[in-house]
Amino acid sequence: MAEAQPNKRVGGHAYGRRHMQLSNTAEEGELCIYSGHSLGRFSSHSMRYDSHQACVRCVASAREGMLSFDIDRLLKKYRNKALKFWSQVDIGQPDECWMWNGVINPRTQQPQFAWRRPGISTSTQHHPQRVAMWFTWGDLGFTGVKTTCGEKYCCNPFHLIPQHVGVFVDQDSYIDSFELACQLHTLRQQVAEYVIEEAIKEEQKKDDTAEIEARAALLLDPNTQYVDRFEAVMTDILEGRHISQTEPFHPGLFRAPTDNEENDENPTEEF
Repeated sequence: MAEAQPNKRVGGHAYGRRHMQLSNTAEEGELCIYSGHSLGRFSSHSMRYDSHQACVRCVASAREGMLSFDIDRLLKKYRNKALKFWSQVDIGQPDECWMWNGVINPRTQQPQFAWRRPGISTSTQHHPQRVAMWFTWGDLGFTGVKTTCGEKYCCNPFHLIPQHVGVFVDQDSYIDSFELACQLHTLRQQVAEYVIEEAIKEEQKKDDTAEIEARAALLLDPNTQYVDRFEAVMTDILEGRHISQTEPFHPGLFRAPTDNEENDENPTEEF
């Protein structure tokens, strides 16, 4: 089985340190986005190749051709980021191009996805093909990525090849893989649920804004009765959104209401 090769057509771009070979030395670096790749149970670091800042364990998996769409393999704090990314990709069939529907840089006409990764990159904008590689092939850092289809807006991981890693793939085996088909089906469901939840949050935010504006108009109106003012203020206090309940160092951020009921799991000891 031969090593996968990128498309030779003009437009099949490679990104990152595509002309550099992966080094043979590794160093302690930023924690990998995948669970179980830390140096130890309580460590916040992972071993990374010093040339590309690629996770050693992810490189080993990529060299074995291990491709995955399982969101649950990621650390919890990165799962929403993955769902946000895939919600901007037109996920189709394994043999089709998955076009990017997110932000396009108006100056360079290059697609981009916002993600701040301290210790990995100083840039806050990344090409979606690289992000798709991170979420499927592994946290390969600056490793270049090139497409087999030659389409710069394609984010289909089946069409992406991490450069200078030695990825050996069999496209037919991927397409016929029952495990990957199940993972892809689950991913589509998770993305659909994420889109619905975000739409509900956005509508709730609009409703909250309208309610705040109406209450502000009520309190600032000199003709408002004292009873109505008192009722509005008491409602804000009970719901934890009064001005006196904001965080002192974060204006506009409300503290969650305190539950004074006894906690059965951690009952308060007598003082």
